[in-house]
Order: sequence, then C-alpha cells, then structure tokens
Amino acid sequence: MQHLFSVWTEVARRLKAARRILLLSDYDGTLTPIVNRPELADLPPSIRQLLLALARNRRFTIGIISGRALSDLKRKVDIAGIIYAGNHGLEIEGPGFSIVNPVAEELRPVFRMMHQVLSRALAAVRGALVEDKGLTLSVHYRMVEEGKSAEVKNIFERVVGTARSLGKVKTTSGKKVYEVRPAVDWDKGRAIALLLHRYGR
Repeated sequence: MQHLFSVWTEVARRLKAARRILLLSDYDGTLTPIVNRPELADLPPSIRQLLLALARNRRFTIGIISGRALSDLKRKVDIAGIIYAGNHGLEIEGPGFSIVNPVAEELRPVFRMMHQVLSRALAAVRGALVEDKGLTLSVHYRMVEEGKSAEVKNIFERVVGTARSLGKVKTTSGKKVYEVRPAVDWDKGRAIALLLHRYGR
C-alpha cells in the first residue's frame, strides 16, 4: 500500500509540473460501467462535466480511444475539440487531424457481408447480438443462456473462418464478446503512439 501511495504521489507531482498533458482514456468499462447492451453504456453526467472542464483547460489534450465505431463514440461522448479514436484506432479524428486505415476501408464490404451472415445465423440464439461497427464487428453473448455459449462460438467460427484463413481478418475475444478486425498491424497501442507523436510534444 505504501508503494502504491508513493507512485501516485510521484504521478501527482509530475502532473502538477507538466506544461502540457495528453490524457487518453477508454470508454466502455472506464468512463462508463460495463452493461449488457453496448447502446446502454451512457456517459454519466459527472464524468461528462469533468471531461468538459479538462477539455477547456489549455494544459490538457483529451482523447477517447474505443473499440466502438468512430461515429458511435462521438455521439456518446459529444464533446467538441477532443480526440476520438474509434474501432481500436483504425479511424481517428482530432483537432487538425483525421485518418482512416486504408486497408480497413477496403475491407468494409467484407465486414458488411459478414455482419449480415452472422446476424442471420445467430438469430435463433436468444440474447446474441451482432454489432456492426463499419470497419470491425463484434458478437456479444453476455445475455445468452450459459448452455448456448458454445453454439455462439461454433457459429462465429464457421462464419469468419474462411476470411480469417485467407488472411483478411483477425479475431479476438473479450468479456462475453468475440471481435472481428481487419488483419492489419494496428491496435489501440499503436494508435496511442501515433497520438503521442502528434499531440504529446
């Protein structure tokens, strides 16, 4: 506990001394609690007020990085003049800056078709939700009966298996979610490195 206290004391000292601070945060599970359905994850008013205050402070550059689609993230947060990085950093908008990964953009029709096929295939599994995020997609099964989780996984693997074996997409899993992303060498960490290079000086 003493070590943790000393770490935060040092963090506080550095923040107080810094001329400029780049503050980056995730959305789901960080600024908002984890919920059963993605659309229910709303920004609490107290957090919004805090972000607004920081965004008005010239020492701070604020950024939100999320697996959500950029348009969804901007609608949920709705604060002007900050950085938004959607789809794990595949699409980014900030003051004087906008970028979309070109390979991901080319694969958009593949993801559209995959979304349609997964939605039809999982329609019979109560509680399964396929989220279309444009450049990526997610299959949520938090509300699926425990005994049906294996069925969701089997359907998911069957639908995405070919595109994955062709090297077009990669898949990951999280807390009751399967994710499909373009097979590009990019993630939130690399997006943060890019933002540090652009805004962290």
